[in-house]
Amino acid sequence: MYSQNFLWKAENGKIMKQKNNNKINSLYFMLLSIAIIISINIISTFYFARLDLSSEKRFSLSKTTLDNVKNLEDVVFIQVYLDGDLPAGFKLLKNSVKEMLDEFRAYNKNVQYEFINPSANEDKKERFKVYKQLADEGLAYYNVPVENKDGYAQKTLFPSALITYKGKSLPLNLLVSSRNVPSEDDLNNSIQKLELNFSTILNKLVTKKVKSVAFTSGHGEISKIEIADIGYELSKSYNVSFVKLNGQLDALNERVEVDSINTSVTNKYDLIIIAKPDSSFNENDKFILDQYIMHGGKVVWLLDGISASMDSLYASTSTVGFPSMLNIDDIIFNYGVRINANLVLNRNALEIGTAEGVLRPWDFFPLALPKKGHIITNSIETIKTQFVSSLDTISKSGLRKTVLLSTDRDCRIMPAPAIIDIVDIIYGQPNLSLYRYPAQNLGVLIEGSFESAYKNRIIDPRISENKDFDIKYTSPETKMAFFSDGDIIRNQVMNQDNGNGSIPLPLGYDRHTKKMFDNKKFLMNTLNYMLGDTNLIYLRNKELKIRLLDKNKINNERLFWQITNTVLPIILIILLGLILNLSKKMKYSKK
Repeated sequence: MYSQNFLWKAENGKIMKQKNNNKINSLYFMLLSIAIIISINIISTFYFARLDLSSEKRFSLSKTTLDNVKNLEDVVFIQVYLDGDLPAGFKLLKNSVKEMLDEFRAYNKNVQYEFINPSANEDKKERFKVYKQLADEGLAYYNVPVENKDGYAQKTLFPSALITYKGKSLPLNLLVSSRNVPSEDDLNNSIQKLELNFSTILNKLVTKKVKSVAFTSGHGEISKIEIADIGYELSKSYNVSFVKLNGQLDALNERVEVDSINTSVTNKYDLIIIAKPDSSFNENDKFILDQYIMHGGKVVWLLDGISASMDSLYASTSTVGFPSMLNIDDIIFNYGVRINANLVLNRNALEIGTAEGVLRPWDFFPLALPKKGHIITNSIETIKTQFVSSLDTISKSGLRKTVLLSTDRDCRIMPAPAIIDIVDIIYGQPNLSLYRYPAQNLGVLIEGSFESAYKNRIIDPRISENKDFDIKYTSPETKMAFFSDGDIIRNQVMNQDNGNGSIPLPLGYDRHTKKMFDNKKFLMNTLNYMLGDTNLIYLRNKELKIRLLDKNKINNERLFWQITNTVLPIILIILLGLILNLSKKMKYSKK
């Protein structure tokens, strides 16, 4: 009896000691956990990090965006006019914008924002007054049908933002669509481009010297409304203007006095675009362009080898395409390119509407294909063209040539004068034996040091002897891009039924086939690359997976998923509690 009592006391003492040890260990563990949490909080005040577990890294900002956000020295105030009772697609856009702005704030507390409902005022006149003020600021709006208890009603939405920094305000249209009622694809594409759009605006606000791009005029170039979309896209990142050469030596250059004796000649613009001219360049204008390049200027040449237009086919079923008499073949040949006086036809072409309302391929509008392997073209799909010519490169030492665009294989070459017959191509049986040529080049990028087209040529003494005009015969390292179709930069224009003039459609959109081509993305990639902004190309190529709900599945399996999401978690918690309770009983019953 004594021995049993002694054993019981010893066993009980051991249990009590183990319990005390457990209490001490628990206390140590608790104190250690508190110490770790406090240490992490202290460290986090000095070091900042975020973990993105999404498969496409949708919450990871690029280095460019991070730099722009971190460089905000003062408060940037972002007013987003997307609030109130919104349709589902616009709610997703709003939430995506908020996530993006919250991400900005995590890196810089100078980012402040508010969401505003422009339709909040119940007074109709006051509401329209707000609409007008926002439209005057450059914010885009849409009249979208929304469902209510009486059926459907029109709701005016401003999916736009006004960004203010150091007293300077810039508008940002968060949604770009060619339709009065944006589609689901428009909304998804806009969500994918949020970081790019915000980053370009912030970069323009924080950069002290914004790069400049100019479109030339005075030689029958494309009208302003036909380059409005690319112009708007460029204006997000650069200062955009128009310049008329008109024989003025200071049209593209400016002269700054270094001292009382010397002057320095610099370019006014970082890049110029010559978009589909149709009239001849005189020698003075050619010399001005040449010297702009010799001083390091960058040029995008969009030139037609043949003068042809669909307008001529509206009155007749056929027309003739003649060589474009631009008088610049000699200088571009000197830079390493020849645009041939011919038309390239291909069966892989854009469709046009016939008199019967049927869409048929129009061989004179071959679809241009990007040559993969360069940052400009790696994410580009097909480009739409109109009446293109073939392009050859000329061997020049010290120049690096990269073909950017070509046609599909099996081409037909039609030299000038080229007969363009709509009946023969659309309604006739094509003679496939004529489509025997390989793929033809339509666009090339040339980089390096160019030689002046006026080297070893007589120059007007009034220019050559002018001490203020610094003539150069070799350029520094620079870039030029040549395209044998001026229409790849031209957006279509839609006349409004209410008589309020015309509005430009997105570049690359074809209103006849209702298809979107990659003209804008390709040209913006080209321009960004030439201006040294490859970071914007990476942002443009960033893709987010928009995981949309299956509407049919929602309707058919609504009850199942409601029960699964509400009842199943409760059952799991109860089971977990039972398992824990059972394990404790088994543990202590053994002892």
